[in-house]
Amino acid sequence: INAKQYSYNGSAELAPLIIGENALYIQARGTIVRDLGFDYQVDGYRGNDLTIFAKHLFRNRTIVDWTYQQSPDSIVWCVLDNGKVIALTYVREHQVFGWHRHDFGDDTAENVCSIPEGTEDFVYFVVNRTIGSTTKKYIERMATRNISDVIDNQFMDSFLTYDGRNTGSTTMTLSGGSSWDYTETLTLTASSSTFVSTDVGNQIQLTGSDGEMIRFTINHYTSATVVTGKPHKDVPSSLQSHAVTEWARAVDQITGLWHIEGKEVSIFGDRFVVASPNNESYDTVTVTNGTITMDRPYAVVHVGIPYLSDVETLDIDTASGETLADKKKNVSRLTIFVESSRGIWAGALPPSDDDTDPLENLNELKIRNSETYDEPVDLATGSVEINLRPEWNSNGRIFIRQVDPLPLSVLSVAPAGLFPFKSGNQ
Repeated sequence: INAKQYSYNGSAELAPLIIGENALYIQARGTIVRDLGFDYQVDGYRGNDLTIFAKHLFRNRTIVDWTYQQSPDSIVWCVLDNGKVIALTYVREHQVFGWHRHDFGDDTAENVCSIPEGTEDFVYFVVNRTIGSTTKKYIERMATRNISDVIDNQFMDSFLTYDGRNTGSTTMTLSGGSSWDYTETLTLTASSSTFVSTDVGNQIQLTGSDGEMIRFTINHYTSATVVTGKPHKDVPSSLQSHAVTEWARAVDQITGLWHIEGKEVSIFGDRFVVASPNNESYDTVTVTNGTITMDRPYAVVHVGIPYLSDVETLDIDTASGETLADKKKNVSRLTIFVESSRGIWAGALPPSDDDTDPLENLNELKIRNSETYDEPVDLATGSVEINLRPEWNSNGRIFIRQVDPLPLSVLSVAPAGLFPFKSGNQ
């Protein structure tokens, strides 16, 4: 064996990660991540310092655990010695090396691992959460983003899901109508025992063969197969005395949430934001005795701990011509290229105190278009424009935030109204 030394960086105790034809390892003393691969130009092994542009994330910190998630996004997840989590999107063939930070609020992570499941690698964390005055250790799994319907989006921590959609062969039939309008009391009959007396006040969502959906509120319990009540709108012909298997039981109360007792929670129900503690437009809901109560019944509900998602651009400048670095800038309008997104807030400056007002200085993008009041807002894909509050500053940065449990994928950002200020301008 003829060992040949190519570098003198040293290595920490954590085992390296093998990614394609390269290895990622932590340099001695645990604060720098490097990759290592064979370079034909120098006919030897060489690597890069992958933390060179993100030194602030590692200052006075060391990596205590890490894992590689190959699919779907090629991400290296790292747990620091203070319980914070940072991650690296690593696609070497396209020279993509991007660090991002993932916080658990006042809670901390302890370990991380990636496990192949089906077509994806799923990331698991051991998280220490303070519930009341007690610290509890949870094993939490990151949810997939590969979904076909926004109703299944789960953008919150430590969440649980109530899914009342029918998956069996039981059918529901509406009968007893004459005018079939929303003021008429109708009878709903199930093909098998389905109802209980406590269903009074809840709803059954019925979808006809034409895709039309109504919410049937139960006002009276007759038996395990028969209830009476009223629809929320005129009943379409596809649901008049027709047995349907596409139905869901909607409830206004969720139990079994003891693991987040006392927490103010985000709630996403039937494609609507029901509660969002960081957005004053919604009511604040707190888990009490393991239970939350909502404003009305929902059929598919996700309940969990909220978090903020932020993007801040670097200082703006021109690729050619006179530099803007020494000038005051004012970006009055912003064009954002997004994919399947909803709920976008943007501004020239981040809020000064997230605990006081997480939406300070930020404007919301209004994307409701042709949807009715009763329908959720469609997801936006493509370019959207948002007006910003005027703010002269020396950097021209843009701050984008998501406060609600909604999807937001930012592909690129372009200032649509940029005004550089030169000395002597009137």
